[in-house]
Amino acid sequence: MSETEPQVTVSTESPAEYEHLHRKRKETVGTVELAEVVDVWVGESELVCRFQFDWATDPIQRRYDLNSDRDIAKVERLCEANGLQFEQVSHLQGSLVELEYTGSQWLPRPEAAYTDGEGSAVETFRAECRLLVAELAQSPAFVRRGIERVRELSTTQLIIGIILVKKVAIIALLAHLLL
Repeated sequence: MSETEPQVTVSTESPAEYEHLHRKRKETVGTVELAEVVDVWVGESELVCRFQFDWATDPIQRRYDLNSDRDIAKVERLCEANGLQFEQVSHLQGSLVELEYTGSQWLPRPEAAYTDGEGSAVETFRAECRLLVAELAQSPAFVRRGIERVRELSTTQLIIGIILVKKVAIIALLAHLLL
């Protein structure tokens, strides 16, 4: 064989190796892929969803703690993205969900705001506000009335209120430093 002739190599790649290489190509930060919800299991204190990609043999499993407000909010957003109520979570089976690779795991896009280190700052802020409101809704009546009044404020009134609170905080800080 001369040096100018091309050499042909035969690939003995098995299907498992092919899937592994294909998976590695897909698993780059920010990749978004559609996955089917193949199983939803609701237990006493836990909910388990399994997502299946058409290009992978092993499903992605996500566990949600039903005693955690944050996990319940994640499931609510996942249901809302598919036009369902939280109580209809078992009907997610068979629906398609966008999963995003975060560098270490595949994460449903609707729940990104509720996951530490994921989602935009605005999404995370809104998610934290929703969780705070849910916590405060279980608080004493005077706190709930205060929250209802704040929610009824117009945007202009809210901005003026924030400015006033900041000024009072600055005055209190200066008084503390000077006295």
